[in-house]
Amino acid sequence: MILYRTLLITVSILFENAKGLNSPSDTVAVPDVAELQALDMWRLGVKWRMDQNGGQRNQTFEIQVGRATNVDIVESMNVSRGSPGAVHTLVWTSQLPLNCVNHSVRIRLISGASAPGSWSSWKTFYGEMNLAHNEIKMFPHDQVLREGSTVMFCCIYPKETHITSMVFGNAHYKAINISPRVKAIRVENIKATNSFGVNFYCDSKSNVTYNLVSFPPEKPLNFTCETEDMRHAYCLWKIHRAPNLEGDQRRKYTLLVSDSVSVDCDVEDTDPAPCGFDVIQQQMTYNITLLVTNSLGQESETYIFNITDRVFPVPEHLEVNVGVFDSLVILQLKGSFQGLLLKCQTELKPGGIIQDLDKNGSDSMQSYAFRLQPLKPSTLYSVKGRCAVQGNNWGRWTTERQFCTEPLVTIDLWRQIRDHPNHTVTLLWKTVSSDSELYIEVYEVCVSYRNTEMSVCTNVTQTQVKLTKEINISDITVRAVVQSGLSEPARITIPAAESMLQEMRIMGNEEGFQLTWTRDSAATCGYTVDWCMLGIALPCNLQWRKVPANQTYLNLNAEDFKAGVQYAFEIYGCSAEGHRRHEKQIGYLKEQKPSQRPTLDSNPDITWSSVKLKWSFNEKDPSHAGFITGYVLTIQDYSEAGSDLKSVDDIHNKSWTVGGLEEDRPYTFQLAACTSAGCGPKTSATFRTRQNYYLLTVKVLVPLLVLVCCCVCLWSYRNLTRGFPKESFGFLHIKALDLDENLYEASEKIRTLMIEDCEWCDVEILDVQPMPTANTRLTSTEDPSRSFLTPKVTKPSCHLTTDLTNFTYVSSVQPDLPSDEQQTEATNQESEISGFSSDYVTSVAT
Repeated sequence: MILYRTLLITVSILFENAKGLNSPSDTVAVPDVAELQALDMWRLGVKWRMDQNGGQRNQTFEIQVGRATNVDIVESMNVSRGSPGAVHTLVWTSQLPLNCVNHSVRIRLISGASAPGSWSSWKTFYGEMNLAHNEIKMFPHDQVLREGSTVMFCCIYPKETHITSMVFGNAHYKAINISPRVKAIRVENIKATNSFGVNFYCDSKSNVTYNLVSFPPEKPLNFTCETEDMRHAYCLWKIHRAPNLEGDQRRKYTLLVSDSVSVDCDVEDTDPAPCGFDVIQQQMTYNITLLVTNSLGQESETYIFNITDRVFPVPEHLEVNVGVFDSLVILQLKGSFQGLLLKCQTELKPGGIIQDLDKNGSDSMQSYAFRLQPLKPSTLYSVKGRCAVQGNNWGRWTTERQFCTEPLVTIDLWRQIRDHPNHTVTLLWKTVSSDSELYIEVYEVCVSYRNTEMSVCTNVTQTQVKLTKEINISDITVRAVVQSGLSEPARITIPAAESMLQEMRIMGNEEGFQLTWTRDSAATCGYTVDWCMLGIALPCNLQWRKVPANQTYLNLNAEDFKAGVQYAFEIYGCSAEGHRRHEKQIGYLKEQKPSQRPTLDSNPDITWSSVKLKWSFNEKDPSHAGFITGYVLTIQDYSEAGSDLKSVDDIHNKSWTVGGLEEDRPYTFQLAACTSAGCGPKTSATFRTRQNYYLLTVKVLVPLLVLVCCCVCLWSYRNLTRGFPKESFGFLHIKALDLDENLYEASEKIRTLMIEDCEWCDVEILDVQPMPTANTRLTSTEDPSRSFLTPKVTKPSCHLTTDLTNFTYVSSVQPDLPSDEQQTEATNQESEISGFSSDYVTSVAT
């Protein structure tokens, strides 16, 4: 196919040359193609000359453009040119980049002769396909393409290749065979891209190149010019469509002020900034042209105006002098406004306060002062200002200036007067400010004295100060020193003396304390209630609240108080003479059990049947966890009876007599203090009741009297006992009581005071008659050689009954028993008697 085309072109050229030789125009000159120059990647500049004398003034040329080695005709055109003998030019635009392949041009004259002239020789512009390379080259790349145009993209391979498609914008296009090594695609109506461009690559093995697709500049919209100070003017405009080119490719703006003055505007395409020029003195009318250019084209716009109609003053500086309830705003205007009437305006937000002020213009700095009031302390405001020439529109607003008014600083002042251990006045205050972040440098404390104008001031950094109470101290003033100056003073009057008040008891609840008090007719400036946050115990974190004069109650939240802590609330009435005590109330948020023990006296009054206890306890101690309501006394002995409880309701009574006790017995006494929440820890002490010596004497004498009576009764039977050996009664071991010894020891030995002893016994004396048959002889276990006869008892001779305690009974007469039994019984009785621990025998039965 290629060979066929080459043969056809050769035959055509030979035919044309032969035709020229035989035609009558063989005297027509042939154009000389002097130069081919690539103006860019698509535009090819052609220059040629026509050497012909006396030729026609206007000449028509036929120009053909061939492509590749085979010189394939891609375009043929006719152009007219005048001035024979001059150098003619032509710019031809190719759809295929000139770098892709060779482009050749030839020209012939087709006018001024009966037949077309001869073709010039081919003039070739060589592409990069003729350069040796080892990689794929792609064209175009990094170019700005016109939106909506048709563009051909080519790939130059190092060697002959066969491909069917290439990629543009991630879309595949059918490949066009330009030459064995050059392939191309045609893309029609390309779309504008973003600032990154659109991709193009030959195949998966090649690199990727990018191109930008944009559009030529558009005519600027709303193009106007104005001035703010009559010294410098600036122009503004809007764009219809935001450009997509950046960097060196972006648009360029130029102001043409006059034929000799132009200003390059360095503005951003997306948001054009003002482009200015200097005002020409004494010139009133201006004709300004704006040129907008980029690589794809150029546009312009013109504006004609009178400078005095386009004056819109803008304050150069806005200053705010801040106060507490008002502020001063100053607008400063600078420019050449001589002969113009100016007016300025401010606007405050929030509130929307607008103020106007008129002045004649001048060529120097002018100030406009506005006072804004009323304002709130520590409040954020914003203010802005603008100015205008009389008859013109307002100039633009200044940037909003935010400012915050000065804080309102007030001091809540109170005092605490103590007379013990020293006479002192402690000043305490709270700073109430409308600004939570306010920095207070120091506080100024001034003390004035009665009957004199003398005043002593000092600076402190803390919120309290302790002063020595002097008789002539009258008023004390405290002020805060802040950055803006001094705050409003707080004043308090110190009374000459404090009155004592009776305490009233109150109780809190889950919500807190609900304080109420009687109205004080002298309290003209309200009431102050103070209390200690840590209770009455020191150190005292004094707190206070102030209420108006028409209010006689105050509710305090429970979260500020603790259970089991006593609080003292003092209510002061405020008058012109100062604050004086009105009422005092003490109470607990919630009572708890006491934590302290009463102290028992170690030497109580003790008798044989009672104990009078005494103790010490400060029931008014404010550290108690509740109000002391009484005491509980527990009495415990060591018997199975258990314990007994006694309640002492009189808290001022510190003694209690416990009666009905048994003699010479230990008792344990436990004493505890109580509140409404219960009783606290107990104090224990053990005391023993005394011995009842009167009863002991009776218990000792009664057995003696019984013994004497028994002896008297037995005296009448003395003859019956004479025949018995004296040793027969040795087992009785009867001893006389030793009255010289301690009666207490004697009673212990005879065991007369034990509660388990018998309460009574019977003593019987019987009349014994001897047996006629035989006498039974008893033998003593202590001395077997000693024996005696035991007569048989027939009837009692007397009968005595009495109440005795701890007596042992031994019978001296045995009944008639067999000798063995008698011997055994006598032995048993003797064993029982010998095993008795006491040395005393208090009764004998005969």
